[in-house]
Amino acid sequence: MELTGTGVSGGIAVGRALVVERESVAVFRLLLPPEQVEAEVQRLTRAIEASRGQLQAIKDRLSREVGVPHAYIFDAQLLMLDDPLLLDRSVSVIREEHVNAEWALRTVSEQLHALFDEFSDAYLKERSSDLDDVLGRVQLNLAGAPGAPSLSRLPGEVVLVADDLTPSEAATLEWDKVLALAIDAGSRTYHTALLARSLGIPAVVGLKDATSRIPPGSLVVVDGTRGHVIVEPSEPALNEFREEQERDRVEEVRLQETRILPCTTEDGAEVQLLANVEFPGEAPTALLYGAQGIGLFRSEYLLGRSRSFPTEEQQVDVYRRLLEQMRPFPVTVRTWDVELADLAPGGPSSANPALGERALRLLHRSPAPFRTQIRALLRAGEHGPLRIVFPFVSGPGDLAAALELVAEAKAELRRDGVSFSNDVPIGLNLEVPSAAATADLLAPHVDFFSVGTNDLIQYLLAVDRSDPRVAALYQPLHPAVLRTLHHIAEVAEKTGTPLSLCGEMAAEPASALFVLGLGFRELSMSPSSIPRVKQAIRGVDAGRARRVATACLSLATAAAVEEHLRGELLPEPSAQPLAKGEAG
Repeated sequence: MELTGTGVSGGIAVGRALVVERESVAVFRLLLPPEQVEAEVQRLTRAIEASRGQLQAIKDRLSREVGVPHAYIFDAQLLMLDDPLLLDRSVSVIREEHVNAEWALRTVSEQLHALFDEFSDAYLKERSSDLDDVLGRVQLNLAGAPGAPSLSRLPGEVVLVADDLTPSEAATLEWDKVLALAIDAGSRTYHTALLARSLGIPAVVGLKDATSRIPPGSLVVVDGTRGHVIVEPSEPALNEFREEQERDRVEEVRLQETRILPCTTEDGAEVQLLANVEFPGEAPTALLYGAQGIGLFRSEYLLGRSRSFPTEEQQVDVYRRLLEQMRPFPVTVRTWDVELADLAPGGPSSANPALGERALRLLHRSPAPFRTQIRALLRAGEHGPLRIVFPFVSGPGDLAAALELVAEAKAELRRDGVSFSNDVPIGLNLEVPSAAATADLLAPHVDFFSVGTNDLIQYLLAVDRSDPRVAALYQPLHPAVLRTLHHIAEVAEKTGTPLSLCGEMAAEPASALFVLGLGFRELSMSPSSIPRVKQAIRGVDAGRARRVATACLSLATAAAVEEHLRGELLPEPSAQPLAKGEAG
């Protein structure tokens, strides 16, 4: 069986599938060896017994506090735990299909819900909520049992097959055991895609129904370059994939040899290549690929699965360790790019978070988390070259609020007698079109610009970058994008504002050479993209890149721009030297 999605992180991986679907807790679908089946039955039995004890305790407490009449509702739930349709059927699924207890329970849940849906009696139909409560409790008890599968404790090296992977789940995932990702949701600039590229893990997203079609434990090939997932390939096909894996490995080694070489064009223009990272643990990987710093550290990972804000001391420790790992290179930390729901988990959220209350727009609701983060960053700034960048600034008003917050944090630290760095550079992400249009008004008040192309492109083109249905309309080389970047580069040059570009546009050699031609001299991207971009830059003349970029500004379509860039600036891959004749 072959599934087709969007390849978002190149390379080929071969491994056994671990299937995950999201419930109140993550539900894994594992294929068990015969000798483990009865142990799994016992694990389910223990979870049900634990649930029974908990429900009985709740009933007893309510009986004491509010009277017996209000405790009867738990009798129904206790009866559900004893119903053969639940326990006996779940045990049968484990024994017949050799799957884990979580998956067996989920399967039976679907069957029971279908049964409830057939009832005509309104009272009986409403009891489905009790069923959800009972099953959710059993799942939680299964998850809390010793040896339960979890994202932080994977059963060996796996190809992770999931409907989605949230930032909080990614923060707890045991990444060194993940061979590849196959995800139902997403597009090229989706969070999971960015993370996979950062870690150099082959990934295909936008598969729609991989979690229901890929059997647990099946042998899977993930081709992240072409966007294919092959389930149980034939022996000849598997041999071909393994040969290609080896070719990719040799090429990767060759490219990594460029990390010791300067990133300069043929006519001597210097370009800094930095890394976008999600977790502090990615710093060694960034250095391995030759990064000259971190151009974007997405601090939201610190919220963790609970989505609760860390203390000031916890943040200082993380930022300090990151600076120490990257020294002497700079680290740029993006302040909280969160939604309203993150301020109060389980609370309200915007209908379209990308256009709603987000990041600095939440200052009026809850300034404390932002102030705490600024304090922590200023304190950490004593340990290395740190830069602070504010996201989602829509114009001078937003910037004024952000700078006022920095001033308040500094005043508090002085009042408290806490040592901090007073000269941490402050910049902003130019990712909202209104900010790009008013770049000349913003420049006098910041130390640098960082152009966030992922969001800028989606706002300019009115394309939701996480929606695979419009993925084809997300065009980094669209004339509107090119002209906006040109305007920003002109403002930066006239005002003497240091200019960086972060986002996946920097990770593609063709578009990287275009922005080089516009005057960008600092690019930040997924670590694994750095060697190829460096190779492209070392093989081009900056003056020629400028002339080609100027010509591209008059072209009418993204396809025409790409064709022109590749034809004028990128030689055939076979003709690209490793390092202009230097030994790696």
